[in-house]
Amino acid sequence: MIIRVLMLAGLAAIGWLVFLRRNKLPIHIVIVFGLLAAGAWAVLFPEQTDDIANYVGVGRGVDLITYIFEVAALFTLVHYYTKFVELQRQLTDLTREMAILRADMDRQRPEPPTT
Repeated sequence: MIIRVLMLAGLAAIGWLVFLRRNKLPIHIVIVFGLLAAGAWAVLFPEQTDDIANYVGVGRGVDLITYIFEVAALFTLVHYYTKFVELQRQLTDLTREMAILRADMDRQRPEPPTT
């Protein structure tokens, strides 16, 4: 029984931290909340998790939870990888634009008088 309380507290803490770090709820955050709720439900009702696992063709409920976690982790990794690649592209574009603007400013700057 203590492990259920600890796991539910951990899931609630993760959900709370995710909620605090976001001011809007994009689809990946909604999916995370759904998975947290499913995890809490599986902790509270493990026998029903076994029934659902048997219905979908998985031997045990813990195996079903593991499979779902693997898919969710892969989704999260791909999501943040694509965000990282997009940020790198934006940073490259911004750096290129700044270099062009600095070169233009240097060309337009008048030559200092020589004596």
